[in-house]
Amino acid sequence: MTLRVGIDVGGTFTDVTAFDEDQRELVAVRKYLSDPAQPAAVMENITADLARDFGADSVSLILHGSTAALNTLLEGKGVRVGLLTTRGFRDVYEIGRQWRGEDVFNIFAPAPKMLLTRDRIFEVRERVGFQGEVIEPLAVDDVGAAVAKLVADGVEAVAVCFLFAYANPVHEQAAAEIIRATAPDLYVSLSHEVNPEWREYERTASSVANAYIGPPVARYLRTLEELSLRRFPRSRALMMKSDGGAASAAMLARTPIQTIMSGPVAGVIGGRHLADVKGIDNLITFDTGGTSSDMAVLPGRPLFKSEVQVARHPLRTHTVDIETIGAGGGSIAAVQLGHVLKVGPQSAGADPGPACYGRGGGEPTLTDALVLLGHLNSTALLEGAMPIAAAKAHEAVSTRIAAPLEMSATEAAWGILRVLATNVMVAMRTITVERGYDPREFTLVPFGGVGPTIAGMIAAELGIGRILIPRNPGAFSAHGMLVTDVHQQRSLTRVTPVDGTTPAELDAIFATMETAALEDLMREQFPRERLLTRRHAGMRYRGQSYEVPVPVPRLGGPQDMTDLVKRFHEAHQRRYGHMAQAEAVEIVNFQVTAVALIAKPAWKTFARTDAPAKPHEARQAYFSAGDAREVPVFRRSTLHPGMRIEGPAIVEEQTSTTVLYPRQRAEVDEYLNVEIELL
Repeated sequence: MTLRVGIDVGGTFTDVTAFDEDQRELVAVRKYLSDPAQPAAVMENITADLARDFGADSVSLILHGSTAALNTLLEGKGVRVGLLTTRGFRDVYEIGRQWRGEDVFNIFAPAPKMLLTRDRIFEVRERVGFQGEVIEPLAVDDVGAAVAKLVADGVEAVAVCFLFAYANPVHEQAAAEIIRATAPDLYVSLSHEVNPEWREYERTASSVANAYIGPPVARYLRTLEELSLRRFPRSRALMMKSDGGAASAAMLARTPIQTIMSGPVAGVIGGRHLADVKGIDNLITFDTGGTSSDMAVLPGRPLFKSEVQVARHPLRTHTVDIETIGAGGGSIAAVQLGHVLKVGPQSAGADPGPACYGRGGGEPTLTDALVLLGHLNSTALLEGAMPIAAAKAHEAVSTRIAAPLEMSATEAAWGILRVLATNVMVAMRTITVERGYDPREFTLVPFGGVGPTIAGMIAAELGIGRILIPRNPGAFSAHGMLVTDVHQQRSLTRVTPVDGTTPAELDAIFATMETAALEDLMREQFPRERLLTRRHAGMRYRGQSYEVPVPVPRLGGPQDMTDLVKRFHEAHQRRYGHMAQAEAVEIVNFQVTAVALIAKPAWKTFARTDAPAKPHEARQAYFSAGDAREVPVFRRSTLHPGMRIEGPAIVEEQTSTTVLYPRQRAEVDEYLNVEIELL
């Protein structure tokens, strides 16, 4: 037995999938209650169970997705940090940007948060020009004096962000050597490693955030790796990154900011792989767990972005483009002033959890509402592993929602579901309609513990005609980790007009970056024959402020340059709805991704049957506030390819519950996925 294990640490549950590469079968799908206070303890239990059940020599690869970096930033649990910057640029971090985004007319709009005060920012005499030339040498004494003051102030990490370090990092590297020699216990975050691209404020903010989360996250990653190797000496442990790839703890030690979206991206990668197997081009992934809903539109390949906002912290890091809102099974419902029903973004989390969990929670949540509506089993979830206290759910909804709004408990529960679903639909329209995509041309792939439960309502409202629910949807993000590759990125800012630049000059820039990225992967013992590289260029019309990423093949001649410019015009048209073919075009950022290919699991197919699906029970469920129906309830484990189910109906399984609304029909495919279509 050769196992590949995916572990997804969520806010409420930690999901585990184990795939036997020899038998091409999932041999374990498990859920554990997360413990944000002691995540390593949960991992101890998971690895101990796997070692007991399958043996210490069975596991070859562990892929791990975690919210460790994200939660450290969200909860403000990073370390005391300092900043070294070029003389004259001490206030870059505090001044930030004038642009307020959606709050442009709000004079009280809050500014981005700072992770350190001005007294921990020190100027250093040095200067590098925008082309990388050294104008003023680094003043070694300035660095030493600043470090001494920071250490005396109790600082645990220091960020170094010198002007134009992305063009020539020699001064940042020299400063790092001085810091490590003077104060070896200090964590060092260098801007040319964190974000080697222009835009001084964003690069500074990202370097500071990387320093802020660096020590706790680096310790966490090392702990996971050591634990994995101790339990499974033949294994390799990798962490999911925000760009959809994976990397080792050693590769991420200096730049843990790359894992800020580690958890959510795995489901997107898994959805893309599933759609490829099914021959589906356009899809929307929809991951709803206990705390949040993460959704991504994939018009073919995943879309990416280079900047994210986390709790008013602007971060420059390459990540899959995911829209996240606070809407999950644990989202708390409350009646606000003016008799307004609000659901989320606050969540009951894993402790105490929804009222129906019987763990001391008294606030009504979406899960409690779904129990009242009959969409979730009122006795137990997780195939009986989690008892449900339906009376507590009824009490919470009745006293906190129904009584203030003067309505029945059922009407209140339906209102909770509708409000949360509306929040999701608004977000989904933002990533589709507002970007020029018609959701009716896409397949919805819902997963997570609650995704399949509410997907039927959302698809009907948006006109999405096809829903594809994978096997074990509640642990699908953990499955997504099984189909990822290892990524190592290099980027370089160098403003280069396309006119007057030869293909050989551009190819030389990319080749140098590729060599460095491939060497990183080979140091991690990945064989050269399984490595490849992908090139992208951040391109713009001259005078524009922002770039559009464009894939770049090998450049051999003038025609290749012409084709590159054409692809940029087309990408600009897709992004902004227009192009300006008469304008001069320039490359701003060069980007290279080195990929170590990991063999993808090959899934078994199952024979079709003509036998009808047989429900194991029936129960009353509501499909509007006053529309109660007796509906059949099926166990997904008894469903085989070819079986059909007419809605309304409910399908229960270990990790989730699927609700079919009226005028929806489900059919099981040869991979045991459930395909739902609108009638």
